[in-house]
Amino acid sequence: MNIRILFTAILLTIASAAHADKWTEILDTYATDTTTHQIVLVKCTEGCNAEAEFYIKDAQQHWLLERADTAHIGRYGLGKKRQGDKKTPEGNFGIREAFGIKANPGTSIPYVDVTPDIWACGDRRYYNTIINAKEKHHRCHGEHMIKYVPSYNYGVATTYNDSNTPGLGAAIFFHCTSESPWTAGCVAVPEDFMVQILQKSDPGLKICIHQK
Repeated sequence: MNIRILFTAILLTIASAAHADKWTEILDTYATDTTTHQIVLVKCTEGCNAEAEFYIKDAQQHWLLERADTAHIGRYGLGKKRQGDKKTPEGNFGIREAFGIKANPGTSIPYVDVTPDIWACGDRRYYNTIINAKEKHHRCHGEHMIKYVPSYNYGVATTYNDSNTPGLGAAIFFHCTSESPWTAGCVAVPEDFMVQILQKSDPGLKICIHQK
């Protein structure tokens, strides 16, 4: 019995070390990437719960933890495979652009002011892109972004499904939390945290989402 308990403890220790190494490996990979100066690690814990850690790279290419806070992911956890499955994709993603119903808080990331004409399009022609319906006139069936208060008060669009393949999932954002304890597939953090990330990030920001 004692041997069995010891063996189980060793396996748990090895598994824990492997998970810890995963995060270190991500940080090490981007430490020498001259285009990446900020990283958010989204550590998914159980169900729709997660932890978000925001790191900034210093002049010596060391990652400094700026802030850690709670986060929410898709209702059914990780492993997105198709549109509407309410799962958050796992992987390391860049960003396309920032956006907000509220005014630009001072980010150097290209910023889309969310007006009544702005949609996160789910139609085949403009699938998985943020569009101005006046400029790309059609009857859009995506998300009318100005209606998503407070979630879209501030956010960034990730590079998930960068090929814009219809059906694989669209509008996978990193945005503000709402009253809901889960998202439809995005990652959500407190609004003041989102503002902090925007103010201190450039277009090379990476969002890395994995199981803790």
